[in-house]
Amino acid sequence: MKLLSLSSTNPKFRPLIFNDNDGLNIVAGLQKTNEQKKSINSVGKSLSLKLVHYMLGAKLEEKKLKEYLAGYGLFSLKILHNDKEYNIEKDFSKTDFYINSEKINQTSYPNKLNEIFLPKEFKIGFRQVFNCFARRYGGTYYADVLTQQGLSIHDYEQRFSNLFLLGIDTSLVEENFKIKEETSKLDNASKLIKEYEKELDKGNLKDLQDELIALKEKKDKFIIAETYDQLKKQADNLTSELNGLRNSKFSIEQRLEKKETALKSIDNINVDVEQIESIYNEAKFFFDKEITKRLSDAQSFHNSLIANRKKRLVLEVKELKIEIQNISDKIEHLSKARDAILKNLDNQGALEEYNSISERIKSLELEVQSLKKYEILLHEFKIEKSSLNTKSTQIKEQSILYLDQQKEYLNTIEDKFRELVKRFYDNHGGSLEIKDTKDAKYLFNILVNIPKGAGQAFGEVKIFCYDVLLYLLNQQLLGFMAHDGCIFSGMDARQSSTILKIILELTANNDFQYFLNIGQNTLNEILDVENKINILSLEEKQKIESSIILKLSDENPKNWLFGESFN
Repeated sequence: MKLLSLSSTNPKFRPLIFNDNDGLNIVAGLQKTNEQKKSINSVGKSLSLKLVHYMLGAKLEEKKLKEYLAGYGLFSLKILHNDKEYNIEKDFSKTDFYINSEKINQTSYPNKLNEIFLPKEFKIGFRQVFNCFARRYGGTYYADVLTQQGLSIHDYEQRFSNLFLLGIDTSLVEENFKIKEETSKLDNASKLIKEYEKELDKGNLKDLQDELIALKEKKDKFIIAETYDQLKKQADNLTSELNGLRNSKFSIEQRLEKKETALKSIDNINVDVEQIESIYNEAKFFFDKEITKRLSDAQSFHNSLIANRKKRLVLEVKELKIEIQNISDKIEHLSKARDAILKNLDNQGALEEYNSISERIKSLELEVQSLKKYEILLHEFKIEKSSLNTKSTQIKEQSILYLDQQKEYLNTIEDKFRELVKRFYDNHGGSLEIKDTKDAKYLFNILVNIPKGAGQAFGEVKIFCYDVLLYLLNQQLLGFMAHDGCIFSGMDARQSSTILKIILELTANNDFQYFLNIGQNTLNEILDVENKINILSLEEKQKIESSIILKLSDENPKNWLFGESFN
């Protein structure tokens, strides 16, 4: 994998054109003014590497930067991999990516990168791999050799990535992780299990089952008065009949209400003779010869009609009231008869006792069912817990055996690490050990150490040597590495020069690209023309200087990465 260029449609952007043949590529922050308030911070050194990460799917969490990039323009990252060129385009105001003009949504993008850059069925994703070989700026990323993902030192996926790239067989690690996850779920359920145990302590399941059997037998043999069944049926029939009468009464009452409303409306009708005359005068215009009735005859006819209707309604209302009264009398009579029967049943005591037995049986059945469920859950919990503990012990034994079998390989990778460390410190090679853990989900601990007495910036040197070790163990994977300039923090000129010395050797002897951003002071120390530190030859210093692909200076925002200040 080789970066070819990083550019933008925004003309203010300072494009990065990576060297075709030279594997070393440097973005330098230069301080061209002596003003104390001026500095090369925020000119875009670290952002140059971060932007490569964002183009390759890293999550853009900084809100201010995210808003700025969304309105800046379209970005393009060109990459060469396995002799094929890929042009990745990204508009940060949208979620989609484009690879060689093919639109890829944000969700599918990581899988597409896996497909392009990694072998099939690779156990870790491209994002995890790229993070391991290209540490971007940030305190978490450079806090420890194992925090390339910017996560807690105890993060499982981060540790898994390191174990895998160190060449450790991770099948046991994966199996152990599953067991630890299942054990954790059981531990979380332990409170509920304790409640189940309390419930089982409260009641003896056998006693409850015995009581239930006895009650069921008593119910089956329960002796009820001879007349009980007959009286019960009579009471049920009376209840059904009462319900029917009440429904009929309600229906008749609704009809009565409508009749009474109609009767009131007839009382309010008053036919005026003048109104009839008016109607007649309008009608005779059309039917003069056919209209023979006198107005008084018409009035008499109309009043007769109304009187007959009123008489009929009065009669119907009276009949409905009588019918309602008859039904009410029947309801009262039947209710008294049913109440007497129910009272008789209660006096016999059969109904109350029988119902009491039935309710107790239901209650006991529920209690027994719950306790049986608790008993089964407890049994399953104990079996599963025991099984997981057994598996965990077996995996622990296998992991110890595996480390014993891999001693030669583990010594080899430790020797490679020590060789790198010795380039920085005399008589201090440090150590890199893979050991089994007691409780961690990742099964193996990676212990990387350089004695603090070895000198300044031992932490940064340790990180650099470890990252180079990962590259040496996986040279055919990406063939790419990158560091932010913060790796030089606290280093003396000898250490920073050694870093560049090692990188120059790697790029000269391998198909390897290294991307670095660096500040003015560190660059001056490395390129010291007076040659106070005899580490880099003059030719190597010239090589470093010629590898600077972009110079960002503090004198004017136009000379910053984005051609302007966005802070």
